Amino acid sequence: MTATARETIREAGRARGLPEPVTDAFVRLLRPCVYLCRYEQLPEELKENARPAARAAGPAHLPPGVVVPAYVPHLVTIDCAAIPTGVLDIDLPADGHVAILAEITDQDEGFAFHIPAGTETVERPPREAKPDGPKSYEAFPLYAVPGVTRPAHLHLSDVAEAVDYAEGDAGRARRVENLMDEINASLSVRWGHGIQLGGYSPAHHDPLEDRGDVLFVSIPESAVFDGDCVTFVSGTREQIAERRYDELDFGVES
Repeated sequence: MTATARETIREAGRARGLPEPVTDAFVRLLRPCVYLCRYEQLPEELKENARPAARAAGPAHLPPGVVVPAYVPHLVTIDCAAIPTGVLDIDLPADGHVAILAEITDQDEGFAFHIPAGTETVERPPREAKPDGPKSYEAFPLYAVPGVTRPAHLHLSDVAEAVDYAEGDAGRARRVENLMDEINASLSVRWGHGIQLGGYSPAHHDPLEDRGDVLFVSIPESAVFDGDCVTFVSGTREQIAERRYDELDFGVES
């Protein structure tokens, strides 16, 4: 997570008269991520030297012999070397590309591949569009922005230090609730509605962390095509670190 986000939350805690151990407990609960967004959504300070970190839509470029059903669209290919180092708390390859192709429906069908640097690739033929599926879009670049995430449903009871501090005191409980409102507000950024690498899942109905998984990448349909669904690619930390992408779970929330 960025130092700026940590300090913003600590300042909010001090402004509300909360003990530092309580505020620090909330800071420790947060997890870093990297957002992938369009150039126009970038923070102004990152625009000058911005380097594309991913390519969304368009055809996939895969090694010869890799077969994916023709109706499964290419969502995004991530340039691993262009992702800021030392930010994520999941293991992303240091080089090469990660290609994600997924059927954005309740079929939950998807494919993830790590393509090492220097690997020969061929352009995958255009997919066979379904009548009710997303239409084809031209490829476009995305840019990386380090970010911070909180659990999808953050409660006072999730933080033992906050429970001990607020127990039996309505005024203290309100101060903690106000801090959580500030955390929500400070982490709600315009580029945070794009593709997200790592961090907490933004799922509203069934957070994947509840079943012991961690988020690899979440891809809102609106960030690639027109639509309201979100594809979540997740697995265990070991599966992600060992590049066992064929074992990852693809889920969809609408």
